[in-house]
Amino acid sequence: MQIGDIVEIVDWKGARPDTRKCGTVVRLQGNHRWSGKRRVNKNQVLAEVLWQDGQTGWVLSSRLGQLAID
Repeated sequence: MQIGDIVEIVDWKGARPDTRKCGTVVRLQGNHRWSGKRRVNKNQVLAEVLWQDGQTGWVLSSRLGQLAID
């Protein structure tokens, strides 16, 4: 996953789905406050996404999939 990729949530992890359908990755963050400034594994990287409604939000990149555009 890279900045600029168009993504969709593919795994809600038990959370109730909301209006977030697709968006663009604007930032990736691999260091987290709770990780003691250590780099965490690839599946735990957070992605900041600009959603289709104009809001931004953070989600684990492992919960995202690239949107297939035909």
